[in-house]
Amino acid sequence: MLAKAYVETGEMGKAESTVNLLLKNAPHYELNESENPEMFNRIVKRYEIHPKLSIGFKTAGDWYRHKTIKTYSVLEGLDYSPPIHDSGYFFTFHGFLEYEFLKGVSISIEGRKFSVRQGRAITKLPSFVLYYQEDVRFLEFPIYIKKFFDLGKSFSAYASAGSGLLYFREATGIATLSYTKDDIITGKNTDFDDIITDIDMLPLKNKYTGFWNAGIGIGYALKNVRFFIDARYIGGLNSVNNPKNSHLIPELRDDYFYIDQEVRVNHFEAGFTISYTLLNSIKRIRK
Repeated sequence: MLAKAYVETGEMGKAESTVNLLLKNAPHYELNESENPEMFNRIVKRYEIHPKLSIGFKTAGDWYRHKTIKTYSVLEGLDYSPPIHDSGYFFTFHGFLEYEFLKGVSISIEGRKFSVRQGRAITKLPSFVLYYQEDVRFLEFPIYIKKFFDLGKSFSAYASAGSGLLYFREATGIATLSYTKDDIITGKNTDFDDIITDIDMLPLKNKYTGFWNAGIGIGYALKNVRFFIDARYIGGLNSVNNPKNSHLIPELRDDYFYIDQEVRVNHFEAGFTISYTLLNSIKRIRK
C-alpha cells in the first residue's frame, strides 16, 4: 500500500525502495496486475527472485552393485572369477546444501554414510569350498550441478550431473574354508574346516575413490519449501579394492587362499527430497 501511494504521488525513488523492501520480506509476493497502477507493476517486474541458499533432506532406495574390473588368483586350477554377491537394496537418509548461483542453475553437495554386507563364494567341487563375507562402511560426498525447468505454476523439473568422493571408513571380513585330504587344488594331505573372523580389510582397500553421477527429478514448491521425486545413477571411476596389497594380510592369502577382485561400486537410487530455502536472491534486472 505504501509503495502504491508513492507511485500515485510521483515519488518513484521511494516507491522503488519500498518495493525492494517488500520483496525482501515477502519473496513469494504474487503480482495481480489488474489491481495495481501500471507503474507499480513495472517496478515489481524489474526484479528477479529465486531461491539462493537451501538446506535439505533426502531419502532413497539404493540398489548397490559391483562391477568387476580385474580378477586375481592364488591357487592354480581354481576359478576366482565369481563376482561379489550384492545384497539387494537398502535405504539411505542424508542431508545436502544447495546454492542457486543463477536463476534455474544451482550447485549442490551431499554427505551420507551407508553400510553394506556382501559375500563371494569360490568353489571346486566336491572337495574345496571357500566363502568370504565382508561388512563395509562408506562416507559418500556427491557434488553436482542442477538445471531447473519451469513446468508451470509451482511445478518444476531438473536434470543434474556431477562427480564426488567415496571414502572407505571400515571393512571387516570373515573367511570360511573347507576341503578334504583328497583335494587336488591345495595339495594338502589333511581334512580342513576352519574360519577366520574380524579381519581388518582396510589395508587392502583404496580409501579414497571417485565417481560420476547423473539424475533427474520433478517437484512442487510451496513458498520456501520444495518437494521432489528423484532418480539418480552413480558410477565408480576406479576400484575400491587393492588386491596388490594382499601380502599385508598373509594369513588370508596363504592359509585361506583368498584374494579380492578389483571392482567399481555403482548405485541406482530413487527417492524423495524436501528442502527449505534459507535465503532468497532478490536482484534488480531491469531499469
